[in-house]
Amino acid sequence: MIVFNLFTISGLLTGITCSFLAVILLIFGRVKEVKLTRLWMIFNTVVALWDFSLFFIGQATNSLVAFDRWRLAHVPGLLIAPLFLHVIYVFCGIQRRKFLVFSYLAALTYIVLDSFNLLSYTTQLIFGAFYYIKPIGPQYTAFATLWLYIIAHSLFVLFRFYRTASGHKKNQALYFLIVMLVGFSGGSTHFITAIAFSKGIQIYPFGQLGVALYCIVATYAILKYRLMDVRIFVSRAAAFLISYPFFLSIPFIFAYRTQVELHSLMGANWWLVPAGLIIFFSSLSPIAYSQLKIRMEEKLLADQKRYQKLLLQAASGMATEHNLNKLSKLIVYIVKRAVKVEFATIFIDDKNDGVYRMKAFRDTQREAPFANVTFLYEHSFIRYLAKHSEPCIYEELPEEIRASLGAFSSAALVIPSAVQDELLGFVILGAKLNKQPYSDDDVNVFKILSHQAALAIENSLFLEETKQAQEKIFAAEKLASIGGMADGVAHQIKNRLNQFSVASGELKYEIKDYLAKHPAITKNNKDLKKTLKYLTEIADSLINNVKRTDGIVKGILNFARVEETSTFFSQFSLKEVIDLSAELLKIKHEIFEAPLDIKLGSSDTVYGIKSQITEAVYNLLDNAYEATQEKRALMTKEGRDGFNPLIKIKLTHKAGVNLLEISDNGIGMRDEDKAKVFAPFFTTKSSYKSGTGIGVYVVKRMIEENHKGKVHFSSTYMEGTKFFVELPKK
Repeated sequence: MIVFNLFTISGLLTGITCSFLAVILLIFGRVKEVKLTRLWMIFNTVVALWDFSLFFIGQATNSLVAFDRWRLAHVPGLLIAPLFLHVIYVFCGIQRRKFLVFSYLAALTYIVLDSFNLLSYTTQLIFGAFYYIKPIGPQYTAFATLWLYIIAHSLFVLFRFYRTASGHKKNQALYFLIVMLVGFSGGSTHFITAIAFSKGIQIYPFGQLGVALYCIVATYAILKYRLMDVRIFVSRAAAFLISYPFFLSIPFIFAYRTQVELHSLMGANWWLVPAGLIIFFSSLSPIAYSQLKIRMEEKLLADQKRYQKLLLQAASGMATEHNLNKLSKLIVYIVKRAVKVEFATIFIDDKNDGVYRMKAFRDTQREAPFANVTFLYEHSFIRYLAKHSEPCIYEELPEEIRASLGAFSSAALVIPSAVQDELLGFVILGAKLNKQPYSDDDVNVFKILSHQAALAIENSLFLEETKQAQEKIFAAEKLASIGGMADGVAHQIKNRLNQFSVASGELKYEIKDYLAKHPAITKNNKDLKKTLKYLTEIADSLINNVKRTDGIVKGILNFARVEETSTFFSQFSLKEVIDLSAELLKIKHEIFEAPLDIKLGSSDTVYGIKSQITEAVYNLLDNAYEATQEKRALMTKEGRDGFNPLIKIKLTHKAGVNLLEISDNGIGMRDEDKAKVFAPFFTTKSSYKSGTGIGVYVVKRMIEENHKGKVHFSSTYMEGTKFFVELPKK
C-alpha cells in the first residue's frame, strides 16, 4: 500500500518536477554548448533523485529498510551542495578550483563513510508517519555543518556578484538569489529536523515543498535570459492579490455574515444577492487589476517612461537632418543623453570600401577610445544583423559572435537599422548607468527609433550619393571639355615641341661639329671645353623634356579620341601588338631588350580596336617596367645584383572573353593607393619618372567603355602587380 502524507507527496512532486526540468534543459538548453545549462541539468537530476528517495523512504515499513534507503538517498543529497557551488561559480564567472575540488572531495568522502555506516545516525519513526534520521554521534552534525557552509558560501558569492553586476545579468542574479534563498531555506529543514530529532524534538520537514519552486524559477531564469524586472514582477503580483482574491472574497464574506438576514427577507432565493455580487466583482477585478498595474508601473518606471517618450519625439525629428555626419552624431547624442548609458556608437554602411564604418561615438568621458573602427561585410556580426533586424541584447547573441566583437565586449544592446532587408547601419549601446536592464518596453521603443533612423540614414545616403554623382558628372564634363580642346592644344604644343627639338638637335650638332673641327682649341682651353659640355647637357635635357611632353600630349589625344573609334573593331594578332609595344618600350627607356615572358597559348587572336589595344598594352607594359626600376632604385647594392626585372604576359581564352594578364615583380602598390589607381591624373611614380597619371585611366575607359570588357588588378607592395584585361569575343 502506497503511503501518502506531506513528506512523501512533497518528495514525489519535487522529484517529478525536477525530472521534467532536466528533460526540458536537455531538449532546449543547448547543454553541449552552454556549460551553465549543462550543470543545471545535472543539478536538477540530482535533486530529483534525492526527492524520489524521500518518497521511497516514506514507504518504508521498518527502521532497517528506512536506514538502507536513507544511505542511498545520501548519495545524491551529498552532491547537491558542491554542484550548487559549481553552478554559482560558472554563473558568476569565478575561477576558484581549490574550494570547488575540496567540496566535491568532501561529498565523496562522506558518501564512502556512509557506505560503511560511519556517519553515526539511526532511523526512528517520526510523527508516527515515516522513519527519519536521528544522529547519534558528531560525524553527522559535522557533515551537516559542512553542507550548510557550502550552500551559505555559494549564496554569499551570488549576492556579491549581484551587487556589482549590471543589466540583465544583475536581474537574472536577483531572481536566482531570491529563489535559492527560499529553496535552500526549505531544503535545510532536513538537517534541522534531524538534529532536533536527536534532542528529542520532532519538527516536520515541511520546507521540502519549496525546493520544486526554486528549481522551476531558476530553470526559467537560465533558459530565458531577458527576465522581467523584479520590481515589476512584485508590483503585478501585488496588484493581482488586491484585485482578485480581495474583491472575490467580498461576496463570500457578505454571504457568511448576512445569510440569516437575507434568508428572512428573500427566502430560498437569498443566494441571488451574493451571486450578483460575485458577478459584479468578477467584472470589476480585471479592471481594478489593470488600473492598479498601470499606476504602480508608472510610479516604478517613471524615469524609463520619460526617456522613452523623449526618444520617440527625437525619432520623429530625425528625417529633417540630411547631413549623414550630423545625423550620426545626433542619434548618438540623443540616445546617450536620454537613456544615460555608458557609451553609444553608430556604424553606417560605407559602400565604397565594403564596410560598416563608425561615424560617431560618445561615452561618459565624451571621448572615442577607438578610431576608424570598421566591420567588413563578411564579418559574422554583420551577417547576423543582416538576418536579425530586431534590437538584440548583447548576452543573447551567439557566443562566437560576442567573442568576435573584441573592443565592444562591454556592449549591452545592439540596434540594427534596416530598410527592406538592407542593413544601413547599427547602434551599439553600453549598460545603463543605473545598472538596470533594458526592458521589453525599451526594446519596443528602440524598434521605432531604428525604423526612423533607417529612413533618415537612407535619405542622407541618397543625398550624398546624388552629390557624389553630380560631382562625377561635373568632373566628366570638365574632362570632356579638355578632350574637345585636346586636338587644338596638342597641335600648338607639338609645333613648339618640334621647334625645341630641332633647335636642341642643331645645338648638339653644331657643338659636335665644332669639336670635330677644332680639337686643338678645346684641348688647350678647358673653360671652353667645359662650356661646350654644359651646352650639350642642356640640349640633351631639352630633348628629353620634349619626349616626355610629347608623351603627355599623345595620352591626351588618345583620351580625347576614345569615343570616336567604335567602328574600327576587328580580329588581329595580339603578338603583333605586344611586339610593337615592346619596341616602343625599348625606344622610350633606351634599353636593348625588354624583360618580357610571353605566353599566348594556342591562339593569339583577339577582337577589338587594334590601335586602342596597342595603347592599352603599351601603357601597362610601360607601367610594369617602371615599377621594376623603381623597386630596383630602393634596393641595396646586394639586392640590385640579385634582382631580375620580369614582366609576364599571358593570354587565355575563356567562355565569351579573352583574358590578358600582364604582371611584374616591381614595387607594387600600397593599400591606400589601390582605390585611386583608375582615377585620372593619379600616379604612384616618383617625381623623376614620366608619369602623367592618365595612362591607366585611359586604359580602363578604352577597355570598359569601348570594348565592354573589364580591367582589374591585384597588387602587393614590394612584391608586384598583376593587371587583368578581359576582352569580349566577337
